Amino acid sequence: MSEYKLDIPGDINLSDYSSIHDYMGIIERNDKFTITSKIKDPQEMKLLCKMLEDNYFTVVTQGDKENGEYYITSKRER
Repeated sequence: MSEYKLDIPGDINLSDYSSIHDYMGIIERNDKFTITSKIKDPQEMKLLCKMLEDNYFTVVTQGDKENGEYYITSKRER
């Protein structure tokens, strides 16, 4: 099992979603994938979780860190 991490500085824009989708394509079954960002809008995080789930990832944890970043940790199921 490999672990991947994607850090997005600031708000997510349209090209970031494309990059996230491309990045998900290299992750294999049972690999762990963590996204961190300083997103302020909870709807953005819901959208990212939905995007992960639609691509066969299970969201394992999500929440805030002390430095103001938000994180989502997921695992690829297929």
